[in-house]
Amino acid sequence: MGENDEIELRREVRRIADRRRRDRLRCPRCGRVVAETVREAREACLRAGTWHEADDYVIMCPECKAREDAEEECARRVALEDRRAALASAAKEPVPHVEGPLPETIAIGVETTGLRGWRDHIFTVGICDGEGAEVACFKVCPPPECYEWPEAEEVNGIAPADTVTWPAIEDVRPELQRILDAADVVIGYNVGLDIEFLRGAGVALPDCEYVDVMAMFAPVFGLRDDYHGGWRWQTLATAAAYVGHDRDAEGAHNALADCRAALAVLRWLEEHEGEEVDRREQGARRAAAWRRLDAVEAAKL
Repeated sequence: MGENDEIELRREVRRIADRRRRDRLRCPRCGRVVAETVREAREACLRAGTWHEADDYVIMCPECKAREDAEEECARRVALEDRRAALASAAKEPVPHVEGPLPETIAIGVETTGLRGWRDHIFTVGICDGEGAEVACFKVCPPPECYEWPEAEEVNGIAPADTVTWPAIEDVRPELQRILDAADVVIGYNVGLDIEFLRGAGVALPDCEYVDVMAMFAPVFGLRDDYHGGWRWQTLATAAAYVGHDRDAEGAHNALADCRAALAVLRWLEEHEGEEVDRREQGARRAAAWRRLDAVEAAKL
C-alpha cells in the first residue's frame, strides 16, 4: 500500500467516525439535531434510558420520544384488551387431583415467564416423588396483565395463546398446597428460586427440608467464581450432561423433565459422595458435558 493510499484510508476512517458522531447527535426518527456534543448526547441518553444495539448513544427529540411512548402505550392497551377477551371466552382445563397417599419426598420444577419472582409468573409446576414418578403437573395461566413474555417463549416455547385455557393460580393453589403440606423433603435445582415464585403465587411453604441440587453440584463441577468468592453455579442442562442424564429425551424446559433431571444429578452425587476428586477425570467430564450441550444446540439449528 502506497503512502497516498494510506492517507486516503485514514481520511476515510475519520469520515466514518465523524458520520457516526453526527448520527449520535440527531434524532433517529426525524433527523433533527438534539445535542451539540457527544458528551451532551451521552447525558441525554442516560436520562432517557435509551441505548443503541451497537453501543452508540441514541437520543430522540422530545416530540418523537413522546410519540413513541404514546404508540407503545396504545399497543400495550390493545394487547391487554385482547388478552382479557381471550381469557374471558376460553373454557378452562380442569386442575389435576392426586388420589391416594401423597409422597413425603418430592422433587419440584417450575417454569416461569422470567427469572424475577417479584414480577414474573408461573407457567407450570411439575412434581415427582423421590423415584422420579410423576405426582402432578399443574398448568397455570398468567394473569391478564402478563400478556407477553418473548424471552421466556424463545426458551420454553410456551406462547401466550397456549395458556388461555389453563386454570388460574387461584384454582391450582389448593391442590398444590395439599401436596406440599404432605412433604418432609423438597428437592429442586436452584430450589430457592422455585420457592420464591411459589411464595409470590400465594403458596405457603411447609417447614421441611429443602435440598438444592445446584448448590451441591457446583463444587463437583469444580469451576471457581472469583467474583462472588465461591463455586460457579451451573445450569441444569450442564449438570445433567455432566452426569450423563439425557434431559432432552423428555423435552428440555419441561417441569417434569427438570424434576427428573435434578433427581438424576442428586443420585449421581450421592453415589460418588466421599470419593477423591480426580482432576483429570473431572476435566474430561466437563469437556464431554460441553460437547453434549453443543451437539444439542447444533441439532436445533
